[in-house]
Amino acid sequence: MSLMNILGFAMSFVYLGIGFFLLLSDELLNFSSLQQKGLGAIIIVYGCARFYVALKKKRESEMDENSGDE
Repeated sequence: MSLMNILGFAMSFVYLGIGFFLLLSDELLNFSSLQQKGLGAIIIVYGCARFYVALKKKRESEMDENSGDE
């Protein structure tokens, strides 16, 4: 697995962690509760999208490696 694939997965987990932190924590940075929960939800969706893209790229690179073996 290449370094870019690893970084893609790592960043998706970072975004998911930040999003869940915002959802579960008390009010931070002068955000209202609604703003904080909304931002947390948006960051979680973005983290899921990044995870999907990283997984798709990983599968494509594995298929390219397997087709080169033939």
